[in-house]
Amino acid sequence: MYLLQSMKNERIQIKSRNIPIMYATTAIGGMLFFLPVLALYFQSKLYTATNVALVFSIEAICLVLFEVPTGAVADLFGRKKTLILSRVADLSGLTFLYFARSMPMFVGYAVFNALARSLSSGTESAMFYDTLKEEGREQDYKKIIGINYALWPLGASAGSIIGGYLAKDTLQLPVLWTFVPVTMALMGCFLLTEPRYQRVEHRNIFRHMKAAFKTISGNKQLLVLISASLVMMSLGETIHYLSPLYFKFKLIPIQHFGYISALTYGLSSLGHYLSHSFANRLGDKVSLIIITLISPILTLAATFAGGWGTVILFTLPSICFGLKNPVIDHLLNKEVSSGQRATVISINSFASQLGIAAAAPLFGFIAQTFNINRAVQASALVLMAVPLMLLLLKDQE
Repeated sequence: MYLLQSMKNERIQIKSRNIPIMYATTAIGGMLFFLPVLALYFQSKLYTATNVALVFSIEAICLVLFEVPTGAVADLFGRKKTLILSRVADLSGLTFLYFARSMPMFVGYAVFNALARSLSSGTESAMFYDTLKEEGREQDYKKIIGINYALWPLGASAGSIIGGYLAKDTLQLPVLWTFVPVTMALMGCFLLTEPRYQRVEHRNIFRHMKAAFKTISGNKQLLVLISASLVMMSLGETIHYLSPLYFKFKLIPIQHFGYISALTYGLSSLGHYLSHSFANRLGDKVSLIIITLISPILTLAATFAGGWGTVILFTLPSICFGLKNPVIDHLLNKEVSSGQRATVISINSFASQLGIAAAAPLFGFIAQTFNINRAVQASALVLMAVPLMLLLLKDQE
């Protein structure tokens, strides 16, 4: 209710239609009905946890390759065109996923899904920030991006509950129904308006990428944020991707997976929505340190619990995931000019996906050699280094 009221208030105050359209496409785009059973869907065709992890690793490698060039595309050629291309790639990847029967087809899904994610990652943030800046409201970015980030998990929660029921008949049925929201999200992107922002005169993607890397290398704040994101995302996302296999190991019945996934995304949504007020009260630096300390402690505790105790402890870090994202985005945007915004944010994603590409096979190896519980424990212990890294951030002025 509070989230819907906040969305209503934003529509009244903001002149551009970009914000409500982006809110709508984000919520609809989150309704991926196959999410709660994706790892199981992979395993039903590819048989082993190592092969499942390999698909996620290939996707991460593709994200590494695509991430920075696609950010430069958004800066050089426009935010709207890039978002449309992202949704087209999303639809293409879904087609590969539906018809997949072998590793090459799943690789096709991974490639197109990576392209879709890389095209949108820095572009969406830049679209929001530049739209607000055009109206002199960039100080509201953290609040508005938090609401937007909250909407995707809400859509995913609804989609997960529906997908859980659909998966009772066949794991392929949730994939088929996902074509509906993905197509609707594509149509919504055509209604966006390109915001004004500072553009460079050239159209050389590699020159623009080089300039962005130079900006980051000379900025300690950006280096700390990107390094911390690399560790958090590489291990945190790997755990999240393979969570269905973890719950299967913990003997949680598959019919509950949809509800568990909905709870995970619901908590993430709540965290994104509360992020603005939470960070404003404690300060960006302190809030990030607290969040990144609590999250791995809860995950580690989950590995020693059983039944619904492990489910609750394992899903609670989702609220921490939501709390940190708008704060990190806000700090990144503060450090860069509009002409490099999408590219620098994409470089942050690039670092994160590079970490996933390295962590996913190792996680799968540990899970295969010992068990997935041991793999989660090892990841949680490494994640405890992140708050120490964040101590290097400069204090707020």
